[in-house]
Amino acid sequence: NGLTAPVRAHLQTLREAIGLRRKIHMDYSDAKEATSQRTVQPLGCFYWGRTWTLVAWCEVRQDFRSFRVDRMQSVTVLDTPFRPEPGRTLADFLRTVAC
Repeated sequence: NGLTAPVRAHLQTLREAIGLRRKIHMDYSDAKEATSQRTVQPLGCFYWGRTWTLVAWCEVRQDFRSFRVDRMQSVTVLDTPFRPEPGRTLADFLRTVAC
């Protein structure tokens, strides 16, 4: 079910950040195993049948991005809060995927 110990730990951290509306910083590996560091506004965690995914607003890309939780090497909740802004909320994201 994809719930390894690291995934469980990251999900707990992500849920905490979502509840507190705090930005997170993560070390992330993409499908090609290229690593990057990201600071994002976490909006929601979703299970798509095989993997857990974080939906977030990426400040660098100025767009929604999805990140597989099993590809997160580390996740840190920052002291930086964020406020829901029009066009950047989970409801806005869900509208984009409903079309």
